[in-house]
Amino acid sequence: MTSKPSFPLTLAAAIAVSACAVSFGKPTGACDSHRRGARLVTRSVVVYGSRIPPSDTTIYYACLRPSGRSLDLGVDEEGGLYGSDATTNGFASAGTYVLAQSSTGAASLAVCARYNSTRRCAPDQHLLTVANLATGRQARVPIYARLPVPALVPFPVTAAVSRVGAVAWLQNRMTGASVRTGLQLWATVLEARGRSTLEATPSMLDAGCQGRSKTRPLTPVEN
Repeated sequence: MTSKPSFPLTLAAAIAVSACAVSFGKPTGACDSHRRGARLVTRSVVVYGSRIPPSDTTIYYACLRPSGRSLDLGVDEEGGLYGSDATTNGFASAGTYVLAQSSTGAASLAVCARYNSTRRCAPDQHLLTVANLATGRQARVPIYARLPVPALVPFPVTAAVSRVGAVAWLQNRMTGASVRTGLQLWATVLEARGRSTLEATPSMLDAGCQGRSKTRPLTPVEN
């Protein structure tokens, strides 16, 4: 006479079968494993941050789904009263291209400008980092790169990238260290150079309004 299997044994068998079914499912790719909590997810790419404990510093990466390797986009540090000396944000993508906006030195410039003329201050820097995740090539495109004196500028800017590697952005018109109303349109087409580089040649397509406009002087940050 054969006894019927007990309920616990039946349940254990069901769990074992389920576990086997999961283990033989399609594995999650290295890139797709970063989707949860990512800053940007599209059909082709994932942009995610990796925090460095115990600091408040985050390194941002981008990868091609489902299992492409990660490329460094930039560093972001939590700022204080005067902002941050390292920021990365303003992410955008099209196809296999990803764009990120980074700045360095803004907080130091703000502190310096409070007590000195900006002509005596070290300038901050602003970059668009653009990567083609299908090839691993990257470009660092400087913006606000032709200012006659250091200035605190509106950032991040409005920027876009296309599926074929064209980049366009809007940046404020400047007079010395003063931000003027009106926006300039800049653009560049990225060309492959070597195995890891995209070359950019930015040019101004529209200089913006040339009529009267109000200026906003560089105002020191108050406590």
